[in-house]
Amino acid sequence: MKDGANSDAEQTAIPEGLTEEDLRLGKVACRRVEVVKWIALAVCIGIAIYTFTSVPWETRMPYDGKYDRSGKGLPMQVAMFPAPAMPVGFLRSGRKPDAYQMGKGSRIATYILIPAVAIGLAWGQWIMAEGILIAGGALPG
Repeated sequence: MKDGANSDAEQTAIPEGLTEEDLRLGKVACRRVEVVKWIALAVCIGIAIYTFTSVPWETRMPYDGKYDRSGKGLPMQVAMFPAPAMPVGFLRSGRKPDAYQMGKGSRIATYILIPAVAIGLAWGQWIMAEGILIAGGALPG
């Protein structure tokens, strides 16, 4: 069993290869990226809500490609689910106890990749919503 003093010392120990400045900047990066993730989640959910309220509930996303020759397409409720689910997974990963322990290269990659993924998710959500809105008659197609 660990005592309180020992666990505090373990938490304040600086991981090998990182400085106190790296840890401070890592915490700042985690907070900023968390905001980007929440914005991506809000945008994806907003697009989904707009789509759900603009077209009939039984609208399907048009698809007649390689794997579905029936021409029925994907139900819009299923098509709108993946993009909002991804930021939820990203939000969970940023809350790990050691998420802020990153060097300069990791911080740079975090500042570039997370916003790029967030923009990609929002764009993908809009592309799917656009197809559903056109199929449901809410947008001219």
